Amino acid sequence: MLACTTLLLSAQGLVTETTPRRGGNPNAAKRANPVPRSPASVEAGRRTYQRLCARCHGIAGKGDGGGAGAGGQPADLTDATWEFGSTDGEIFSVIREGTSADMESYAEQLPETEIWNLVNFIRTLAEAREGR
Repeated sequence: MLACTTLLLSAQGLVTETTPRRGGNPNAAKRANPVPRSPASVEAGRRTYQRLCARCHGIAGKGDGGGAGAGGQPADLTDATWEFGSTDGEIFSVIREGTSADMESYAEQLPETEIWNLVNFIRTLAEAREGR
Protein backbone atom coordinates (compact mmCIF):
# COMPACT_ATOMS: atom_id res chain seq x y z
CA MET A 1 0.00 0.00 0.00
CA LEU A 2 2.70 2.50 0.97
CA ALA A 3 4.84 1.51 -2.01
CA CYS A 4 2.09 2.72 -4.32
CA THR A 5 1.86 6.10 -2.61
CA THR A 6 3.98 8.86 -4.08
CA LEU A 7 3.72 11.08 -1.02
CA LEU A 8 4.68 9.88 2.45
CA LEU A 9 5.27 11.72 5.68
CA SER A 10 8.77 11.76 7.10
CA ALA A 11 10.52 13.59 9.89
CA GLN A 12 11.46 16.35 7.43
CA GLY A 13 8.08 16.70 5.72
CA LEU A 14 6.75 15.23 2.52
CA VAL A 15 8.64 12.53 0.68
CA THR A 16 8.11 12.54 -3.07
CA GLU A 17 9.54 10.60 -6.00
CA THR A 18 12.16 13.33 -6.38
CA THR A 19 13.09 13.77 -2.71
CA PRO A 20 16.90 14.07 -2.42
CA ARG A 21 18.69 10.86 -1.36
CA ARG A 22 22.30 10.30 -0.48
CA GLY A 23 23.97 8.95 -3.60
CA GLY A 24 21.41 10.63 -5.87
CA ASN A 25 17.83 10.09 -6.91
CA PRO A 26 17.23 8.57 -10.36
CA ASN A 27 13.77 10.14 -10.58
CA ALA A 28 15.10 13.61 -9.80
CA ALA A 29 18.00 13.02 -12.20
CA LYS A 30 15.52 12.62 -15.07
CA ARG A 31 14.14 16.11 -14.55
CA ALA A 32 15.54 18.35 -17.27
CA ASN A 33 16.38 21.99 -16.64
CA PRO A 34 13.78 24.00 -18.58
CA VAL A 35 15.70 27.27 -18.18
CA PRO A 36 18.44 27.66 -20.77
CA ARG A 37 21.75 28.68 -19.29
CA SER A 38 22.26 32.25 -20.42
CA PRO A 39 24.05 35.26 -18.97
CA ALA A 40 20.67 36.59 -17.73
CA SER A 41 19.78 33.29 -16.03
CA VAL A 42 23.21 32.96 -14.39
CA GLU A 43 23.04 36.57 -13.17
CA ALA A 44 19.56 36.02 -11.71
CA GLY A 45 20.87 32.88 -10.00
CA ARG A 46 23.88 34.78 -8.66
CA ARG A 47 21.60 37.36 -7.04
CA THR A 48 19.53 34.61 -5.41
CA TYR A 49 22.70 32.85 -4.27
CA GLN A 50 24.05 36.01 -2.65
CA ARG A 51 20.74 36.63 -0.89
CA LEU A 52 20.00 33.11 0.37
CA CYS A 53 22.99 30.78 -0.01
CA ALA A 54 26.27 32.63 0.54
CA ARG A 55 25.89 32.89 4.32
CA CYS A 56 26.27 29.08 4.58
CA HIS A 57 28.02 28.03 1.37
CA GLY A 58 30.34 31.07 1.25
CA ILE A 59 30.81 33.73 -1.40
CA ALA A 60 32.71 31.37 -3.72
CA GLY A 61 30.59 28.30 -2.84
CA LYS A 62 33.31 26.45 -0.92
CA GLY A 63 31.08 25.62 2.08
CA ASP A 64 32.92 28.10 4.28
CA GLY A 65 30.19 30.62 5.02
CA GLY A 66 29.72 29.56 8.62
CA GLY A 67 25.97 30.18 8.68
CA ALA A 68 24.79 26.62 9.24
CA GLY A 69 22.92 26.96 12.53
CA ALA A 70 22.14 23.28 13.17
CA GLY A 71 25.81 22.31 13.21
CA GLY A 72 26.11 20.76 9.76
CA GLN A 73 28.89 21.43 7.27
CA PRO A 74 27.53 23.21 4.18
CA ALA A 75 28.39 21.52 0.90
CA ASP A 76 31.35 22.72 -1.12
CA LEU A 77 29.64 23.54 -4.41
CA THR A 78 32.96 23.82 -6.24
CA ASP A 79 34.19 20.26 -5.78
CA ALA A 80 33.38 17.07 -7.64
CA THR A 81 31.51 15.49 -4.70
CA TRP A 82 27.74 15.88 -4.81
CA GLU A 83 26.29 13.90 -1.91
CA PHE A 84 22.71 14.03 -3.21
CA GLY A 85 23.46 13.76 -6.94
CA SER A 86 25.01 16.04 -9.51
CA THR A 87 22.43 16.42 -12.28
CA ASP A 88 20.51 19.64 -12.68
CA GLY A 89 17.34 17.83 -11.59
CA GLU A 90 18.96 16.49 -8.41
CA ILE A 91 20.41 19.90 -7.52
CA PHE A 92 16.97 21.44 -8.14
CA SER A 93 15.41 18.87 -5.79
CA VAL A 94 17.96 19.59 -3.05
CA ILE A 95 17.14 23.30 -3.20
CA ARG A 96 13.40 22.85 -3.56
CA GLU A 97 12.88 20.03 -1.06
CA GLY A 98 15.86 20.41 1.29
CA THR A 99 17.99 17.73 2.92
CA SER A 100 18.38 18.66 6.60
CA ALA A 101 17.75 21.23 9.31
CA ASP A 102 20.58 23.31 7.80
CA MET A 103 19.65 22.81 4.13
CA GLU A 104 15.95 23.46 4.40
CA SER A 105 13.39 23.50 1.61
CA TYR A 106 13.10 26.67 -0.46
CA ALA A 107 9.86 25.60 -2.16
CA GLU A 108 7.87 28.25 -0.30
CA GLN A 109 10.41 31.02 -0.87
CA LEU A 110 11.46 30.57 -4.49
CA PRO A 111 9.44 29.96 -7.64
CA GLU A 112 10.70 27.09 -9.78
CA THR A 113 12.22 29.39 -12.41
CA GLU A 114 14.30 31.11 -9.74
CA ILE A 115 15.54 27.73 -8.49
CA TRP A 116 16.54 26.74 -12.04
CA ASN A 117 18.42 30.05 -12.40
CA LEU A 118 20.19 29.19 -9.14
CA VAL A 119 21.12 25.76 -10.53
CA ASN A 120 22.58 27.48 -13.60
CA PHE A 121 24.64 29.78 -11.37
CA ILE A 122 25.84 26.94 -9.10
CA ARG A 123 27.23 25.23 -12.21
CA THR A 124 29.52 28.25 -12.75
CA LEU A 125 31.08 27.84 -9.29
CA ALA A 126 32.63 24.47 -10.12
CA GLU A 127 33.66 25.71 -13.56
CA ALA A 128 35.50 28.64 -11.97
CA ARG A 129 37.50 26.15 -9.86
CA GLU A 130 38.25 24.07 -12.94
CA GLY A 131 39.39 27.15 -14.87
CA ARG A 132 36.70 26.93 -17.54
